[in-house]
Amino acid sequence: MRKIFLLYWLLVLLTVSGCGTVSKMTKETFIDNFTSNLKANWTIENHTFENNLAHFSAKNVAIKNDELILSLTKEKFHKKEYAAAEIRSKKAYLYGKFEARIKATDALGCITAFFLYQPAGDNQEIDFEISGKSPTEITLNNWIDKTSHDKLILLDFNTTAAFHDYAIIWSPNEIKWEIDGKIVHSTTTAIPNKPMHVIFNLWATKSVNWGGNIEQATLPTKAYIDKVKFYTYIN
Repeated sequence: MRKIFLLYWLLVLLTVSGCGTVSKMTKETFIDNFTSNLKANWTIENHTFENNLAHFSAKNVAIKNDELILSLTKEKFHKKEYAAAEIRSKKAYLYGKFEARIKATDALGCITAFFLYQPAGDNQEIDFEISGKSPTEITLNNWIDKTSHDKLILLDFNTTAAFHDYAIIWSPNEIKWEIDGKIVHSTTTAIPNKPMHVIFNLWATKSVNWGGNIEQATLPTKAYIDKVKFYTYIN
């Protein structure tokens, strides 16, 4: 009888624990299918950074057939030789599950990115980055300072041939990266702890080893985002 009683409570504890884990990220708080005014939820960026051969331009961002289209073109814009595209969520979020359905560019020298970012102070960040040079690989990264924690993941599909589902699952003590419903990497190191914005961009890297030579790329090129969702973290 004692064994049955202990087994019963063990099952209860396992059930409660399992439900608690599942319930931490099940309340959907944001979804964008890109069917309405983009500027309601997003800021269209106009800036660049050191390793980017392009400058982000509003005219390289468009919505067509319920898809967000980011373009990279060979044209001088500000002091750069190329124009690219980036959008940033107007709201910042602290912990949750962030999902996006993406088809990346296959152009050499170009990077398609989906990431979370806190620009103030220590530049906290969680990344998905796809290189046009290596469409069957994806680079993951997370930062809370200037130290990189990049991880290269080999895939069994071509990221540029069709849409796939990418998700960042971010909690106070762990980050998980998910592709098409499968966890491909996780870490408990360097976990960001400040609200971050959701960002999508297409840009031209100076790193030929990583992205390939942009001068050999077929341009213009495009990356597509079909949908983005956010589920809040419930402690």
